[in-house]
Amino acid sequence: MRKSVFFKFALIIIPIFLLLEIAQIHLSYRTVYDATLETYKNTIQKVGDITADNFRYYNEEDPQDKSMYSTHFDTYCEMFNLTYIFAVKPDIKTRSEEYLAIGFGKDASDEAKKTRYPGVVVNGTLTDEEISVYNGEKDYVIVHEQTMFDDSLICYYSVNELYNYSEHKMEKLDEPLIIGTEIVFSSVIAGARNRFYATAVYGLIFTFVLIAAIFAILYFRINGPIKRISKRMKNFISDRDKGFEKLEVKGKDELAEMSASFNSMAEEIDTYIKDIDLLTREKHTQDAELEIARNIQMGLLMPSEYCNDNVRVNAYMMAAKNVGGDYYDYRLLDNGMMYFAIADVSGKGISAALFMSRAITLLHQYALLGYSPAKMLSSYNDTLAEQNPNGLFITTFAALYNPVTKELTYSNAGHNIPYVISDTLIPLDGAQSMAAGIFKGEDYSEQTVKLKPNDVLFLYTDGVNEAENNRGEFFGTEALEKELERCIGKTYEKNISNSVLNAVEAFSEGAEQNDDITVLTVYLEPEHITRTIKLSAVSENLPQIERLIEDETLLPDSLKPELLVIAEEIFVNICSYAYADSKGDAEIELKIFPGKVDIIFKDEGTPFDPTKDTLNIDEYDHDNSIGGLGRFLAFELADDYSYSYSDGKNILTIVRNFEQNG
Repeated sequence: MRKSVFFKFALIIIPIFLLLEIAQIHLSYRTVYDATLETYKNTIQKVGDITADNFRYYNEEDPQDKSMYSTHFDTYCEMFNLTYIFAVKPDIKTRSEEYLAIGFGKDASDEAKKTRYPGVVVNGTLTDEEISVYNGEKDYVIVHEQTMFDDSLICYYSVNELYNYSEHKMEKLDEPLIIGTEIVFSSVIAGARNRFYATAVYGLIFTFVLIAAIFAILYFRINGPIKRISKRMKNFISDRDKGFEKLEVKGKDELAEMSASFNSMAEEIDTYIKDIDLLTREKHTQDAELEIARNIQMGLLMPSEYCNDNVRVNAYMMAAKNVGGDYYDYRLLDNGMMYFAIADVSGKGISAALFMSRAITLLHQYALLGYSPAKMLSSYNDTLAEQNPNGLFITTFAALYNPVTKELTYSNAGHNIPYVISDTLIPLDGAQSMAAGIFKGEDYSEQTVKLKPNDVLFLYTDGVNEAENNRGEFFGTEALEKELERCIGKTYEKNISNSVLNAVEAFSEGAEQNDDITVLTVYLEPEHITRTIKLSAVSENLPQIERLIEDETLLPDSLKPELLVIAEEIFVNICSYAYADSKGDAEIELKIFPGKVDIIFKDEGTPFDPTKDTLNIDEYDHDNSIGGLGRFLAFELADDYSYSYSDGKNILTIVRNFEQNG
């Protein structure tokens, strides 16, 4: 009796799915438990951080502060579902603690509520973990501890300074205070158990749905069509022997029938394939190869924009019609150094793209291993030369920049000479050696140059200087240097990549290019322009901020409407909430860098982090919800944002990138 493929597949797949589900259930509990424990640790640590920061304003001379902070701690316990939050004054010698304030959650012990209150001194309860925080050995410590009342997870924080209300400033304490945030471990276990049950249920549902879907697809999309195809193939083929190697037919299922039918049909298909025009097939193959090469090439590249405190990177690559093997790379290494590289593979098409993919992987790994540029290129060359059946080679420039010493160390394997745009145009024409991948054992040297803030490193491939116009003339190195010299002293307002590319485009007169064009521009500690305005935090002053943005000539007009929306939403929030019923000031600062602007808002109001608990727009009720939409809109328009509280000020920084003109 013939057994269908559908039946055979079911006998295999069902036991596999069941075994996988059993294994998943066994493994998931530990995973869920660890994730839940980490969530609770993060919660008590964050609440401890907030509580310690707020407790710096505790007034030892005001007896009402103990009651007030205890009330605050009760509120925090309720908000964050904690069991206890307390502040104690430790005595290291007697290992005793004087409770200054304590808050209780819903799981707090009745005995604790009776014996722990502001002013009580408890002897012999000071733990080694509290002492380590007290001594400054750690900023905070989280422990799983059996206390007098509960089995708990506790985070200890130290408070090293208090606000001196008579002197109006923070003063360092001779004997730090300790903040504790605590949750009973039974809550952790319960949370893990609930999450595990939910995970297990969802896993089972997903597994059964997946099995049902697979069988539905198998039955309606595979089993049925196979039967129809088999039947029609029997009526379609004829018995012709053209020397085609036949498929081996095994079994009696539908696939076996298809194999038998295919043996006959393949003979006719083979004859048809031989009659296809050879040139047409070659063209299709070439087009497919070039598309694959482009995908490989573009998929390996880093983003075209990157910025940190020390560098700003702007990159561009335009693949030519006949794809070559250009690439650029940059990375922030673990030791704080910045790694930069640019390269150009000889040859075109898929072979060049594959060679490039291997090369970029090697060079990146050697950079991560901490190799110097010369050692990078030596190891890279030897590895590429060992297996290079197509005889390709790759020109490469690799460099490491130390932001502490301001030194750039580089090595050049036959690549175009890069430039540093400083007070003058400086060619990096040292440490030149042969292109990589040809011969093993090549000796690569390196050279170090001292740079300074606002210098710009410009790397490029020969697609720039060898760009052609309709008369067959090359753009040339001399024209490139003249364009770079025009950027001297104007690096903060120039997008140097765009300046060069626009010059190349104007020269080319629309002529099709035969090589990739790649540039990598690195601004070292990029210069910025600062505009600052300080004014009373009242909404009537909003037009002054709008004029500050609208009148700024270094900002693109296309960006200003979004910046105005950001400024309005954040400033109105400061006016409405920062100072409660009192009055205060706000300071708005624009820092304009090449290709980006930081908008910095400062106020001396109540400490508040606007980046936390932001609005989930999918859950927002436009008819009944109050607040949060302005912050959501401002952060949606931003490329990045951050908050800090320093010197008694809320500081919110919003970053927007923009495209500069050449």
